[in-house]
Amino acid sequence: MRAPLACLLLVLGAGWARASEAPPEGPSPEALARAQEIEESLVKAVERVRLSSVSVFQYRTGRDGGLHLAGCGSGVLVERRNRLWVLTNVHVIAGSQELRVVLHDGSEHRVFEHDSIPSYDIALLRFEERPRGVRGVAVKASTSARKLSEGTWVIATGNPFFLATEGRSVTTLGVISGLDRYLGGEYQYVGAIQHDAEVNPGNSGGPLWNLDGDLAGINGKIAMGYRFPGAQPSYTGAAFALPVHQVDEFLDLLIKDQNAQAGFLGIDCETATDARGNPMGARVSAVDRRSPVTGSKDAPVKDDVITSVWIKGSLRRVYTSIDLRREISLYPAGTTLKLKFRRGTRWLTWSGALGVEAR
Repeated sequence: MRAPLACLLLVLGAGWARASEAPPEGPSPEALARAQEIEESLVKAVERVRLSSVSVFQYRTGRDGGLHLAGCGSGVLVERRNRLWVLTNVHVIAGSQELRVVLHDGSEHRVFEHDSIPSYDIALLRFEERPRGVRGVAVKASTSARKLSEGTWVIATGNPFFLATEGRSVTTLGVISGLDRYLGGEYQYVGAIQHDAEVNPGNSGGPLWNLDGDLAGINGKIAMGYRFPGAQPSYTGAAFALPVHQVDEFLDLLIKDQNAQAGFLGIDCETATDARGNPMGARVSAVDRRSPVTGSKDAPVKDDVITSVWIKGSLRRVYTSIDLRREISLYPAGTTLKLKFRRGTRWLTWSGALGVEAR
């Protein structure tokens, strides 16, 4: 029996005999029929989404003066403003001197970096010439992490370990393990989707799909482990994808401006708690000298507690430091906002605009 079908039968086998009775020799006909129905719908979904998954290859000049393959990754074809684009990660294309993508049909095309948001690991590539007969998928905030639930099945497609050099992506299946994860570092993942669809080096930049075939995120980070000292890192079951609603917020700006900048607040925070240990806001721990609040009257300072942010006509309550990071991560430089915060027993408000992305 195929492994995916066997797993489905375990899930659907609730109709089997009670634990106190002797188990039957096999699954009930109803359970088998239902498992086959789900498997067929999964196969159809995979066939559809793989058409939009691409392999990304970067080349660099070698000592002989020629271009040589220097790395691989993944990407996804998207449609926006009547043009075809490739979304991928910044770290997939970093340091490249030439970029090429291989489509599902095996055709190879040269692409160029159009723009990027380095701090959030989002890169947009354009084609030298649009491939004929190829269409991308829509980037819709409605399929974001905010519409997903833990336990939801997801599909990952991509080019791990150069296994999709001919363009036919590798497909894995998993479930959402967590939402709104934060991973710091050179590339910040804010509000990220954690899932256990197996992804490995080379999957970066590739799409994460829901079972309806909608783009849910862009895979980018994986938690790696070592089975023994000196061994190669291996997959641990924890992968992280940029949520599509974050990508959607920046996509038009990336296309139009070609110099898109992530909004920069420059305030480091930690979660403040009340006497019972309940989160009650983001306590300021440090303010960057480049922060737009620096030098402003009634600006937040160390130990102030930020409790809400008003941005784009919406009031967002801030309970934790991650809440503040999540809201800021959705908006470009120049976006106006208000911060409400508490200083001792006084309530204050700072109004201004997000600065230029700190690099």
